[in-house]
Amino acid sequence: MKNILLGKMKRLIASIAIGFLLFICPDVKAQLKVGSEGIFVQPGTVFYTEGLTLVPATEWGMNNLMITKQMQTVIWPKFNSIQRIYRFSRPATFDGELALNYEDVELNGNEGKSLVLAYSKAPSNNYKDFTLVKESVANPTERYVGQLFGDKITFSDLTAVTMESGKEAYSDLIANNMITPNGDGVNDTWIVKNIHLYPNNELKIYDREGRLVFNMIGYDNTWGGTFNGSALPEDSYYYVLYFDSGKAKRSGFISVVRE
Repeated sequence: MKNILLGKMKRLIASIAIGFLLFICPDVKAQLKVGSEGIFVQPGTVFYTEGLTLVPATEWGMNNLMITKQMQTVIWPKFNSIQRIYRFSRPATFDGELALNYEDVELNGNEGKSLVLAYSKAPSNNYKDFTLVKESVANPTERYVGQLFGDKITFSDLTAVTMESGKEAYSDLIANNMITPNGDGVNDTWIVKNIHLYPNNELKIYDREGRLVFNMIGYDNTWGGTFNGSALPEDSYYYVLYFDSGKAKRSGFISVVRE
């Protein structure tokens, strides 16, 4: 237990130190070594580029390596990444201290205090290709998230995201099973509680004969029992809510009652 606590303290201290360097020493120049195999950053050197800080623990090779900052996101079923990805022109192997800073406008619905680093071994926009660094240390005051990697990791894309909870996927979605679209302002549309937490969804609604009567990407609780603008008859309708480009779904029935 003592060793575990000591290890966590070391990671915390290291990440705080990165944040300190990030904001007071952005102009520190890397100490480089040029050898027959290319350019190397010396151990312990602060290497900084466009909001990304790396302090390698061992010689870090940079031969034919280019780092680009892209203002895009990785799509998760619930929490999308912040609006920033660092893309490496080839997979880089690294151990040492690493920190990513961000602007508030890049949070993309995430909370700074809940951010963890996420990296993939190849360029990707699929969250399943990313590894979450669950022990990342986030500092929302100074707007950075960092970690000390004692073992070497290999990454091509690097970003940050709010870590998913351990509960069952989509368990916080609560769908109403009946609507009464009579214009009284009560229960006039089909409501799926917390659907806003899963913006990357697609809804399909079918009648008893299996005909598609409604289809919407990014459902927003606005369906009022209509088909092409005309009121559907009282009946039960079957719905399917797709998530993650169809890889997951929720389904059930909706009764349309007109009083």
